[in-house]
Amino acid sequence: MSISTPQELKTLTERDKLELKLSDPSVVSSLSQLIDQAGLLAFLLQMLDGFLVRGDVIADSISQMAVEAREQTNNVFGDDAANLQQIVTVLSRLGVSFAKAAPDIVTLFDSGLFRSDVVQLLSTAADAAVEARVKVANKHPRIKSAFSLMKSLKDPDVQKGMSYVVELAASLGRRV
Repeated sequence: MSISTPQELKTLTERDKLELKLSDPSVVSSLSQLIDQAGLLAFLLQMLDGFLVRGDVIADSISQMAVEAREQTNNVFGDDAANLQQIVTVLSRLGVSFAKAAPDIVTLFDSGLFRSDVVQLLSTAADAAVEARVKVANKHPRIKSAFSLMKSLKDPDVQKGMSYVVELAASLGRRV
């Protein structure tokens, strides 16, 4: 649908105006991005709504807490109050950094990286890596040549480990 005169624009229904907007690729792209981030957007809006609903109470509580903390700090720490101020400054910077990283943190938790089976697998791999490092550090090299490498392939544990590596490579290859 194309509009050539201002008069034609005035005669359009709301539906026609909407169809006209949706024919713009930039509007479609923006809507697509909005839909892709809908879960995060809903979460952030809920947080903001909760904060705004309780804003007066939160502000009063923080103000009262600051007054009490200042009084207690002067009573307890005396000259060390500056150290407490440094700690508060560092904590506020951490809070800002955490807020900036929130979308990445949500993505990380949604990724499945923290599923119990994945955590167990990573734990097993880490234990095996530490064990191998200790054995290699305390002994002479087990593999000195291509022949000793071939001989090690007769070990059932090496066979199982190599099979795992081959299956892992195949699984990664299918996903890449």
